[in-house]
Amino acid sequence: MPERIQERLIEWAVDMEWHNFHGQYQRNQYYIPYPHMLRKCYGLSMNERSVLLDIISHLGENDEAFPSQETIACNLGLSESTVKSAINVLVKKKFIKTARRRGHVNRYRIGALENNPYIGLSETIHYFLKLYQPKYIKRSAIQSVISSVVNSELYASYATKPYSAYRTTSSGTSYPNLVLDTQLELMMEIRNKLWDEKGLQVSVPIFADFQKHFNLYLERIGFENGDECDWNNYLPSEKEQNDDTDEDELTQQL
Repeated sequence: MPERIQERLIEWAVDMEWHNFHGQYQRNQYYIPYPHMLRKCYGLSMNERSVLLDIISHLGENDEAFPSQETIACNLGLSESTVKSAINVLVKKKFIKTARRRGHVNRYRIGALENNPYIGLSETIHYFLKLYQPKYIKRSAIQSVISSVVNSELYASYATKPYSAYRTTSSGTSYPNLVLDTQLELMMEIRNKLWDEKGLQVSVPIFADFQKHFNLYLERIGFENGDECDWNNYLPSEKEQNDDTDEDELTQQL
C-alpha cells in the first residue's frame, strides 16, 4: 500500500539520505506541527503567519526562541521592517511574548494559543462558512465581506472582551456566556453585512447546533456543566504578569 503523502513528507524532512538527491549542503531538515487553526487564522496577515511560523520553528527545549529580526527576515525573504511590524502585531494579539535578552528584543515565547481570542473568532468564521454559506453564493462575495469585518475596529473589540474577562475574576462577567455571545454576534454581523452590502440572504445560525460545539470547547478549557473555571490554571502567574508589563513597554519601544 502506498505511503500517505503526510508520511512521505515527514520522511523527506528527516531522512539524511535525501541530501544525496538535493545536494550535500542542504540545511532545511526536520519539520514542525503547524495547526490549520494558525495557518487559516483570520485576523493575521500572510506575513504575520509566516513570522509566527518561523518563530515556532526556532523554539528550543525551554520553549523559547532567540532568532534576531534579521534572521527571520532572511529566512522568509522579507524586510526587517516588515518582520518588526509583524512581531508588534503578534505581541499585541497575544500570539507571542517578547522579552529582553542581552539588550535585544529577540527572546520569544508562544502565547496560550488554545485560548487566544483571535483563533476563537477565526474558527467561528470558518464554522459560519461551512454551515451557513449558501452554495449558490460566490466565495469572493463572502470573503470581501469577511475581510471588511476582520479589519474593522469591531472585530478587535470582539477579541478584547473575552480576553479581558478571561484574565479578570472580579469583573462579574460570566466568561462562557461572554464568549458565546461574542461569537454569535460575530456571525450575525457577517450575515447582516452580506444583506446590507451584497443583498445576499443567509440562514440564521442555529443556536442549539452552535451550543453543542461551544460546550465541547468549554469542557476543553475547564468549564463543565456550568461549574466555575479553576482560574489558577488559566490566569498568568505573578511572574508572567510582570513579564507582560515588560512586554508592553518593549512593544512601545519597537
